[in-house]
Amino acid sequence: MLNHLRQFLLAEGFGRPSTRLLVAVSGGGDSLALLHMLYTFHAAGGPVPIVAHLDHGLRGAESAAEAAFVAATAAEWGLRAVIETANLPLGTTPAVARAARYAFLARTAIVEQVDAVLVAHQADDQAETVLMHLLRGAGPAGLRGMRPRVEWPEWAAPAIATRAVPRHGPPLLRPLLAVSRAALAAYCADHGLIPRQDPTNHNLRYIRSRIRHQILPQLATENPHINAALVRTARICAEDYDFIQQALAAQWPKLIAAQRRGLIAFDRAALRALHPALRRYALRRAIAELGAEEPSFAQIDAALHLVAGQAGSHMQLTPQIALVCDQETVTLRLPNAEPPAAPQIDAPVPLPDHGMVPLANGWHCVVQDHPPVHPDRWWLGLAQSFTGPLTLRPRRPGDRMRPAGAPGSRRLQDIFVDLHVPRALRDGWPLLVAADGQILWMAGLRVAAGVATSDPNQATMWIGIVAPATE
Repeated sequence: MLNHLRQFLLAEGFGRPSTRLLVAVSGGGDSLALLHMLYTFHAAGGPVPIVAHLDHGLRGAESAAEAAFVAATAAEWGLRAVIETANLPLGTTPAVARAARYAFLARTAIVEQVDAVLVAHQADDQAETVLMHLLRGAGPAGLRGMRPRVEWPEWAAPAIATRAVPRHGPPLLRPLLAVSRAALAAYCADHGLIPRQDPTNHNLRYIRSRIRHQILPQLATENPHINAALVRTARICAEDYDFIQQALAAQWPKLIAAQRRGLIAFDRAALRALHPALRRYALRRAIAELGAEEPSFAQIDAALHLVAGQAGSHMQLTPQIALVCDQETVTLRLPNAEPPAAPQIDAPVPLPDHGMVPLANGWHCVVQDHPPVHPDRWWLGLAQSFTGPLTLRPRRPGDRMRPAGAPGSRRLQDIFVDLHVPRALRDGWPLLVAADGQILWMAGLRVAAGVATSDPNQATMWIGIVAPATE
């Protein structure tokens, strides 16, 4: 067993004498056996183990005694120990306690400047986890169970979310996933180790306890090797999940139409062309990259239904994520998303005879009497002078204009749809309007008939919508 641990650490790159390992030790048999193996390995020239123990404060003197036991064991073996008490309120769920525990490990890992964090989950824990996920409903991501190595952003998420730790740190390792609980108990007995017993592990209020003490024993009457079968399932699903992620990574650059802080937009046609399994994982990856909570199966199904339906639909996918399906894009957006890369206004903006006026999102409108150095679609040279002031305003119900080259007037709504302008941008798109109400220009999109000059040097006035980057 010690050789198994040694080979695992060497394979992961953490077997050198200079390596510092933070070891989560509850005082139970699994973690005590892991700590003893690391202590033995260290004495033979292996890495330096540092003990970490969090007393959740939920069982009073009993859990305090366990913390004292871990501290005394570390001191006896000459190891540094970091012991903390969380004082969580009575009634705290196992999930909340787990988040507090991992946040403690993350903070301690940064303070102690360790290279990796080790936990003592073993094969029976893996079987219980896979069955628990199966009962709740899961795909390959859930049925792969616990992994031997988890990178920092994922396992330290509770602490990162509260900004208690930086966004980069050491991985979490589970070197005992192939070792049974019985084998670890035998190791403790062989080395005279007397672990502490946590009565919570026998409390049938919790689903893991019911799985361990009721469901798995019942399943074992049908398959005496049920634990091994579930562990195999985890390994197979982990490989399948890895394959799916590789396939998605190969497609990802083709899928992304836009990405900025708080927003990811897919090319809608490319997303719909994916196999349904990849579409599902693409949405999950985007939500994870936005830092939002993991969506439920029902939420992802609703999103996929929206993507497959008519353009112009939207929904609140999760409490944080809004999903909008336009003609060409599928956009997932957080409330604090960066402003769109397009001009927007929310009220009329009178234009001066000459000069610059600010718009929203860092854009400006420039009015000048000479052509711009680099004319493009965001500049308009007027062919005539207009009586009265010109104004930029957002659209109104029933707005129409006669675009240059068109046989008659058209609704602005139809023009927006034809040009695939995202629905979220239409209400704030700046329109250049004459004093008599005539719409002269949908900025950057369409100009009204007879408004633009064909000779830049003959323009009576130049109006430009200038982006922040070219201000």
